[in-house]
Amino acid sequence: MKSVLFVCTGNTCRSPMAAALLKHYAQEAGIEVRTASAGLGAFTGDSASEHALKAMSELGLDLSGHRSRKFHTALAEEFDLILVMTEGHKRQLLQAAPELAEKVFLVQEYSRAARYREELQNGKEKVYEIADPFGQSLDVYRQVRDELAQAVQAIIAAWQREKGDNA
Repeated sequence: MKSVLFVCTGNTCRSPMAAALLKHYAQEAGIEVRTASAGLGAFTGDSASEHALKAMSELGLDLSGHRSRKFHTALAEEFDLILVMTEGHKRQLLQAAPELAEKVFLVQEYSRAARYREELQNGKEKVYEIADPFGQSLDVYRQVRDELAQAVQAIIAAWQREKGDNA
């Protein structure tokens, strides 16, 4: 079973949405995955933001039970893959725990690698950050939700191809 930890800033918007989306699409694809989320600057026990709850409920996904937690190295060691939202998150995480370097990626970076391995091999490097919607409109949350949905669907598709190659 694959295990993925999503990390953002406050663990009330992007990372809980990403964890729920990956879990949902993996289940639809018949792939077992354990997901969790944490925030580099999170306060423990905060619920998902109002707009995150609304944006996800539009897809039939319920974040009402989510409670934020702060990222720590011991938590990260429990996961095969750690997906972050921004270069700043990646830098901060790797400064605190350089031993995690081989399993820390930007969500979009990992997603693009799953879809466009050749593009990355040809040296076309781009930054694929997920913008923080905190304090913005519901439409911005929907946009972030949709970016995350596309990214995790690409990851699922790559895992399905990998699963087929190993069958």
